[in-house]
Amino acid sequence: MKQQVAVAMLSKRGHRVDVASSGSEAIEAVGRVKYDVVLMDLQMPGMDGFQATRAIRALPTGASVPIVALTAHALSGQREECLAHGMTGFLTKPFKGHELFALIEGYAPPAPTTGPEAPADHAPADLEALRASLREVGAESVADALLATFLQEAPERLAALHEAVAGAEAGPIVQVAHAFLGVAKTVRAHTLADALERAELAARRGDVAAVRAGMAEVDQGARAVLAYVERDRAARGLGR
Repeated sequence: MKQQVAVAMLSKRGHRVDVASSGSEAIEAVGRVKYDVVLMDLQMPGMDGFQATRAIRALPTGASVPIVALTAHALSGQREECLAHGMTGFLTKPFKGHELFALIEGYAPPAPTTGPEAPADHAPADLEALRASLREVGAESVADALLATFLQEAPERLAALHEAVAGAEAGPIVQVAHAFLGVAKTVRAHTLADALERAELAARRGDVAAVRAGMAEVDQGARAVLAYVERDRAARGLGR
């Protein structure tokens, strides 16, 4: 879902975009093509964004290409960590079109992230903010497809998180919670995103018990967002 938003925004702007589904695919692509910029997700299957960046920097075609980190967190010190691993920029999700364009086109650094926007009227998800962010780049039609994807993927991601929490290892929880967090932020489901972020950070500390204690909040948030998105689609005459 995150890729769909960025690709839609950049394509509407007239940019050519290639998508890699893993770090190894990104390395292979940069080895073949001279790109103007690489957007690097920090959490990917197989290898993380830091490992992929190091490998790209070792390539003749990757030594000087700008690499911008995409992350669902704005944690203290993370920007510095990204720079220390060879990245040249940093963008926190969900981002606005002008922030993405500024990085891609070199106009200016992204506006600082001050924290999540509050959903209108305390709704489970700020779907108008999602549509507005796409509308400003002429891609509002993508919103319905994103929300349909959310309805399909969210229950699977929630089940995967429960499965990870049932185990004793924190690592799988971090990966699953981070992926679900990115999806929640994409549809502006701020309350659910906050619960998932707390789960991920607790798992990063190795506190699996804290993650388990917070799962009721994650479940409640996910159910609320799913029901809200279904009502929104029904009001627009769209099916699940």
